Amino acid sequence: MDFKIEKQESKPLVEREEILIRVTETDATPSNIQMQEAIAKLTNTPKERIVIKKIAPSFGMREALVSAYVYKSEEALKKFEPKKKEKKIVEAKKEGGEG
Repeated sequence: MDFKIEKQESKPLVEREEILIRVTETDATPSNIQMQEAIAKLTNTPKERIVIKKIAPSFGMREALVSAYVYKSEEALKKFEPKKKEKKIVEAKKEGGEG
């Protein structure tokens, strides 16, 4: 898989970066965990502070657009992310599945 940052916007009020990444050369739609790891490498950020908002595959093509938030701190993530999403991520890690 190849990753290219299409758009990166800083949001200082909510202490995060909003990133749009184009993923090419994919055999299947990438999982949230795969994308967290890839974005962590691209941005030099711990994957615990990355929240994947949307993965949108392009029909008939081997690519997808991924929207993600990269938080500046763990406190900012807990403050601004809904608790429901946080609970879902923890449950997925316990089951060993992909969130």
